[in-house]
Amino acid sequence: MPTGPLHDRAVNSLVNGEPAQEVFPCRCTIGEDHIEGPDFVDHEEEPEGHSFAGAEEIWLSSGMDEDYDFR
Repeated sequence: MPTGPLHDRAVNSLVNGEPAQEVFPCRCTIGEDHIEGPDFVDHEEEPEGHSFAGAEEIWLSSGMDEDYDFR
């Protein structure tokens, strides 16, 4: 069975209703760090009309292109 370079494999799980993560050494053919199991990241949506810091500078530096208007 082929193997890849040594990297980390993280496994997410729920333990007593709380998120937990264990990390193991891995040599699978993916060859880079990877996470398995449920995604516990809280993807909080921004309110309408709210932009991230620096959005104006990005828009101005990209020639005020409508495709890069993150404001």
